[in-house]
Amino acid sequence: MTTSEESLREVKRRNPNELIDLSNGEHVELIQRDQNEFEVSNRVPTVIDDEISLLQRVGLDYGMSMRNLGDVQEKFRKYFHTSHRTPHLVKERGGENAAMGDLVDDIRDVLHREFPEENYKPKPSQTIPRLGPLSPNKPLFKPDDFVEIKGWDQRWRLVMVTRVIKNAPNDYDWNLPSNKFIEPEWNFTYNAGAHRDVDSSRLRASKTALKIVFGSRPFVWQQWALLKLEAKLRFQHGHQDDFLEMDIEKFGMDSFKWWLNQPRNEDFRRVYYDERVGEKGRAHLLDHIQKPFQVLNSIAVGEDEWNFADDPYINVFTYLSMFGTGLLLPAIVLTVQVAIPVILLYMAEEQEDCGASGDLIPKEERLAKLMALAVFIYYMFSVIPNAYVNFFNISGGSNSVYSRLLSIRRILWYQADDSLLQMIGYKLDLYLNTSYETALSMLNIYIILLEKSTIEVILNALAFAFIAKIDEELIQSGWYDPTRRWCKSGAMNIVIQTDLNLSALKSSHLFAKQYDIPEAALQEACDGDRYFLKNRKIAKRDRKSGHFMTYTEQLEDMCATIAEEEGNRSALGEYKKQKQYFGVLERILSYCFEINPIFHRYKDFYTWSIWNRILFLSPVPKLDEVFNTDLEGNVTSVNKGIDRQNIEIENFRKDMDEKNSWILFSTHFLGVVSFREMYRSVKPTFKVGFGPLLFRFVDGFITWASYFIHLAFPIYLFFAIGEVVYNIVTNECFHPILNIRNQWFGMSK
Repeated sequence: MTTSEESLREVKRRNPNELIDLSNGEHVELIQRDQNEFEVSNRVPTVIDDEISLLQRVGLDYGMSMRNLGDVQEKFRKYFHTSHRTPHLVKERGGENAAMGDLVDDIRDVLHREFPEENYKPKPSQTIPRLGPLSPNKPLFKPDDFVEIKGWDQRWRLVMVTRVIKNAPNDYDWNLPSNKFIEPEWNFTYNAGAHRDVDSSRLRASKTALKIVFGSRPFVWQQWALLKLEAKLRFQHGHQDDFLEMDIEKFGMDSFKWWLNQPRNEDFRRVYYDERVGEKGRAHLLDHIQKPFQVLNSIAVGEDEWNFADDPYINVFTYLSMFGTGLLLPAIVLTVQVAIPVILLYMAEEQEDCGASGDLIPKEERLAKLMALAVFIYYMFSVIPNAYVNFFNISGGSNSVYSRLLSIRRILWYQADDSLLQMIGYKLDLYLNTSYETALSMLNIYIILLEKSTIEVILNALAFAFIAKIDEELIQSGWYDPTRRWCKSGAMNIVIQTDLNLSALKSSHLFAKQYDIPEAALQEACDGDRYFLKNRKIAKRDRKSGHFMTYTEQLEDMCATIAEEEGNRSALGEYKKQKQYFGVLERILSYCFEINPIFHRYKDFYTWSIWNRILFLSPVPKLDEVFNTDLEGNVTSVNKGIDRQNIEIENFRKDMDEKNSWILFSTHFLGVVSFREMYRSVKPTFKVGFGPLLFRFVDGFITWASYFIHLAFPIYLFFAIGEVVYNIVTNECFHPILNIRNQWFGMSK
């Protein structure tokens, strides 16, 4: 962008202390000669010239620590600018170095504040952001605010905002005369914790803070609204409620407005519209509780970070892990991917060895060794890097759709809310995209070492490359899922499944603990039902009851009833939600067994009569106990008495694993080989049942063993290269890998 002198002057009028970077990399400073005249000076500014710019870079010009930073800057000016001393670090703090030592400590505090090495755990009162009026064209968050940020692994983590960055839109023209006195609509990004330049879509206010100000009632609504959404969504192309056609964000907002304006919610409305909360507080709450609906809407749109069409890693086992149905095709693929290598190995074992060590190798076999060397060198630069890229994907460190899906599945795995078939699909997806490919390459190397024909070496290499990609290539077929409708619906299914607190919905004890409602009141609401909100009989009755339908839903239900009586299939398809099953086998079995179709998974939780009793039970906080105010009612501070209450800081993690995707990958890898990941996966199943516990326990050892295959593969490959190089150079028969096999397993030709 080319900046004219006139535009520079105008920018300087708006912010007299701002330094501007030109597109050619030069720095420009506008030196004020009198009130309205500026001189353009092309020179590199010193630290002293850049006084306010330094404060802006530290990012606390929006925050409460401006005075402290101003003091640091003034110390720096006096110590160096006035005395003409050279900046340096000191080891001794006495005498002349005392002032310098204090200054170093101050600057160190500033650096640690903006570039933390580990997360700082705030007190409950510190998590509450600045509330009140929402200023136009100003950031929603400010430095020192504690926010939750979504990492690469799709987990929310509590961090502190350290800098607010504002940029003009890409299409804003500073040279346009009509923009001369108009401030652009700034795009704000944030530095938060160890994350840099983060868009606001990845941030939300602290759940702890929102519970302190608003209570837990909005989060009860969120659970109810997600179930209402699933009941509304259809897998029916062309219908207005089809999951790709429906405006899910609007549904979330409409549901919230309906809930907010219910007569029984009057006490919450008083808090919600209180001036101390203000428009900013309401914006924080809405943004937080609407996040699941925003994610679902993004998946439906399928653009940017949820572009399913361009991801080559999604495979048939990914579908199984999302739906928990469609088992037939993955079973066939798995059989093929296991059977073909076994057959090839059997055929290779039938061949004769070249002879005893020291025997000469025939010419044709020597050419085969040359080809084998070429293949092995290729493996060094393809198989080894690809193996670790695949691990990078499954650890949540990659910015791809497949990596996001696996990250969400991992969250669901640790919640222990997935079905057995979902667990099987998830683990097969991991194995066949990581350890299986590596083990397949090791088997291919072994078979190639046995081959005596050049063409057989090439054919084996190509065959194994084909085998490894069968599960991924299959979904690229035009008949499988060409528009990725099923894949998107599966992704939406696991997002809903992850955001629903299913453990609490099945236990009044956990629900009472999560949402601050007396358990006795919950037991009374569900008539002492052991499974609380999960009751198939009540859910079936409530789904048909007009007491829990809107006027439009009642009319549609009546139209569906009349259409069914008259046998009008077209009208029935319009007004009654149709059942759609993923998988041929499931469609057949659905005639005999109870199988959940897509967007019917949680129909047993549609106990609207019970929900109607508990939706407004959660207590509402008293804002007089949250905020301190002056005589005019203006908020002066947050009541520190909150910190003496037993309030859990939610989503806080001390470590900074997510600050770097490679650190995230390394942490995941080390967690597996140290059995820490196995413990995390087994722990939540203690209360679920023996079957899931046993499955996860066995899986922990299999995963541990499979990860060591990756560590062994490079060593194995280098041994194979050494063997063929020796064969080629000496023209002698030498098979150390085969000798090891014979000694370990007692095998010989």
